[in-house]
Amino acid sequence: MGWLSKEYVKGYKTDPVLLEMARELASRLKLRVCVPDEAQKRHVQALLAKGKVNLDNVTFYTVPFTMLYWRDFGPIFTVDQAGNKSIADFNFNCWGYFPLHDTQARMMERIDRTVARDLKIPSRMTRLVSEGGDREFNGKGTLLVTESCEFQRNPNLSRQDIEAELKRTLGVTNIIWLKQGTVDDDPYNTSTLPGPGGKGVAYRSAAANNHMDEYCRFVAPDTILLAEVSQEEAAQGPVEKENRRRMEENRAILQKAKDQDGKPFKIVRIPMPQTLYFTAQPSDEAYYSLAAYPAYRDGTSFPLGHPVTIVPAQSYCNFLISNGLVLAQKYWQPGMPLLAKEKDLAAQKILQGLFPNRKVVAVNTLAINFGGGGIHCSTQQEPATAK
Repeated sequence: MGWLSKEYVKGYKTDPVLLEMARELASRLKLRVCVPDEAQKRHVQALLAKGKVNLDNVTFYTVPFTMLYWRDFGPIFTVDQAGNKSIADFNFNCWGYFPLHDTQARMMERIDRTVARDLKIPSRMTRLVSEGGDREFNGKGTLLVTESCEFQRNPNLSRQDIEAELKRTLGVTNIIWLKQGTVDDDPYNTSTLPGPGGKGVAYRSAAANNHMDEYCRFVAPDTILLAEVSQEEAAQGPVEKENRRRMEENRAILQKAKDQDGKPFKIVRIPMPQTLYFTAQPSDEAYYSLAAYPAYRDGTSFPLGHPVTIVPAQSYCNFLISNGLVLAQKYWQPGMPLLAKEKDLAAQKILQGLFPNRKVVAVNTLAINFGGGGIHCSTQQEPATAK
């Protein structure tokens, strides 16, 4: 689990969110908290001690990094049929925003190899650029990926090239390609969104750039959970309309798809969260990245020096499945539209129905969503194995 103490938007600190996640996880399993330096380690240790976290289950791993979302640049653990653990080492270019030679990209690209060295397990390198947030497995050989994401990261590779590397590095035998993620997860430096009530413009506070874990997840080897926008919601505006088009296109693909044994999938739908709007000031960290692009591809000129309306990376699909637990996301707070609360509760009910033998715990994740990701993005499971 990555831990950076951030305040992407004033008043929304990441520490309380990460502390709640750590408390739930450490009550059920071994938790390795990843921090960039010793000062952050001491800070987090103090928070955990005060926060009634089971410290017997917590260890720390210190390595330099600047972004919270360890699923995307950290180690991807695999286990072979003999029970041998290893790490798949992918290339990384900061979600397609930076060149491969960028200092931050290089810093975090090497983390998976560093972890493999420190844990004394082998790693397999590929130059394929791909993040964990766009790879969804059923554990039996089938992998879901998003076309718009994988091709954006690897513009010079064909579908066959990408599939060959994914099969080689991850051991999968069956790959299903969905088309696009949600509109609010499109690249934040390309276009704006309609503002509240359809008036003015809003900016994505950040975006992973069409990741699978924002809209579609395996919840069992034969069952896929897919985000849904109703016809009624689609009539509310252009973003809702486009999100419905994309999700229904993906649904049509999944209905025709087969698993690794040639069997069809069950498809369950879950609502998309109510879009929430916030204000980013020029002094906010979330503002910095937006201001780096004075002219967006849709023709918008960023109003440098002035507050802007932003939309965080919300999703009910960005949950973590763990030992006896599903950590889910929720958003409603007093003063927000009641529809947001209704959607939170509906999503939690769906998840609890899908995981009857696990406890579903929903955490208000807005503080980490402002950075472009969520619970699933900032964690990475490591399988328990004797070897």
